[in-house]
Amino acid sequence: MIKDIKALKEMVKELTVLYVEDEDEMRSGSELFLKKFFNFVETAKDGEEGLEKFQTNRHDIIFTDVMMPRMDGEEMIKKIKEIDNNIFCVTLTASEVRLEDIKEMCDLYYRKPISYDDMNTVLQEIVKKFNL
Repeated sequence: MIKDIKALKEMVKELTVLYVEDEDEMRSGSELFLKKFFNFVETAKDGEEGLEKFQTNRHDIIFTDVMMPRMDGEEMIKKIKEIDNNIFCVTLTASEVRLEDIKEMCDLYYRKPISYDDMNTVLQEIVKKFNL
C-alpha cells in the first residue's frame, strides 16, 4: 500500500477518466476534484452520452452515478462492459436502493460525493488494477 497521495497521483495521472452525472453542479464540482488526480477528465450528463463518449475515447476509468435520465448508470456500464470487460468502474450514488444491483459490475462504489479519503482508496485500487 502506497501511503503518499502525491506518489499515487503521479502514478495515475496519465490514465483517462469519464465522469457521468446528471446533476450539473455535482458534475462540474467532481470534474474539478478529479482533475487534481488525472490529467484528462471528460464528463457526460447521462448514460447515453457517457456511452457515446466512451466509444469515442475508450477511457481507462469510469465514475458514474446510477440514477440518470435517458440511460441509467447500470445500463451504461453493461454496454461498456460488452466493449471492454476490464474497464475500471467506480459507482457513485446518493441512495442504497440500486447499489446491490451494481456491486457485481463495478470495482468500487461510494455514496456521493466522493471524499478525499475515498479517492485515496480509489487510487490504491487503480494502481493495483493497472499494475502501476
